[in-house]
Amino acid sequence: MTTLQSRVDGLLTWLTSAQHHPRSFALLRILLGVAILLTLVPSARDRELLWGDASFWVDPEARRRGFATFDVLVPKDSPLLFEVAFFGLVVLAVLFTIGLRTRIVLPVMLVLLVSLQANNPYVLNGGDTLIRLALLFMLFANLDAHLSVDALLRRGRARRRRVPAHVANAAHNVGLVLCWFQILVVYVVSGFWKLSGGEWLDGTALFYALRLDAFAVQPIANELLWQSSLAIGLATFVALWAQTLFPLAVLWRPTRIVVLVTLVLMHLGVATLMGLWPFSLAMIGLDLLFVRDSTWVDLRARAGRLRQGVRRPTENPGRPRAAAPVR
Repeated sequence: MTTLQSRVDGLLTWLTSAQHHPRSFALLRILLGVAILLTLVPSARDRELLWGDASFWVDPEARRRGFATFDVLVPKDSPLLFEVAFFGLVVLAVLFTIGLRTRIVLPVMLVLLVSLQANNPYVLNGGDTLIRLALLFMLFANLDAHLSVDALLRRGRARRRRVPAHVANAAHNVGLVLCWFQILVVYVVSGFWKLSGGEWLDGTALFYALRLDAFAVQPIANELLWQSSLAIGLATFVALWAQTLFPLAVLWRPTRIVVLVTLVLMHLGVATLMGLWPFSLAMIGLDLLFVRDSTWVDLRARAGRLRQGVRRPTENPGRPRAAAPVR
């Protein structure tokens, strides 16, 4: 009983004593903001066809699969209101990315994003679902403690607390745990289904994925990869076991470093070769939530020392050094 009580006390202390991983949350905020902008800005010229008055052909499916309570916020039958909502969402995504008034911007942006996506379910994918869930969990978290305009504006000023510190800390950490749980579910389910199918075990799935014309952003690179049995086999092995063993690997620091670096590189490869940048950025941002703040501080210090070493002028070996004055 004493052991159980001590564990409960330790959990409560962890939840309420401090806000964990705020630097990782700041990086997640930036990456999700960029992911949303990568969806909206390139599609701005076709916005009417995708979500506006020219997309009425998707309404039957939108009513069946969409979010019926949200479709009134980005209306198709009012071009003016649609333009205001669409470009308002772009502005909110920019503010969210730079970290300006995130407590106010995030809920409004999330509602508008869901409303826009409700207009056309045909252009949605797993990355959109993941981004919506992550933004929902991030409502509880402190996102502007670092790498934000809000942090710059607060510099040198005491922050006024509207809620007790232990309540704010608990809410932030609950959001962190929810994001952790979400990414664990994604990897476990993905790994399970991959291991359950013969196409993934023998590399056929990755082979055909690299040959899809719709996702061949770098056709030459894709062709070089799918023509190499060694590359296909190695990439398949790494993808299968990095995802399946992720929940266990993150428990021990050495394996956590290996699996996080592996998955980040894997998602960068998916983004580069297949053009799935929004999905990949969301996955990378959620992966980075497992990196502690002390690690980011250490990496920044090492980068600073490296930069100082590069800037320090090197001595000319051919020029004799001046003798020290005799005192």
